[in-house]
Amino acid sequence: MRRAARPGRPAGAIWHEVWLALTAIPPPALTDPAALSFLTMTTHPRFRGKFKGGEGGKTAVYMARWVNTRGEKGPWSDVTTATVAA
Repeated sequence: MRRAARPGRPAGAIWHEVWLALTAIPPPALTDPAALSFLTMTTHPRFRGKFKGGEGGKTAVYMARWVNTRGEKGPWSDVTTATVAA
């Protein structure tokens, strides 16, 4: 039986891979997933990162993709950035 899609989740997807690059200067166009490091797997489409005190003011660059039960990975998300709170 195939799992029905939930809002924000494609049918058959279980995990959400989250990748991150932490930079001191906002990158003009960081779109290459190879420039990011694996951060976590989550079953929720929303994610809140945790950072160390010295990382405040830096830019967190995120990309994510869904993974199904067979380990097949979906397309990369758009790049999302946020400034780490001081």
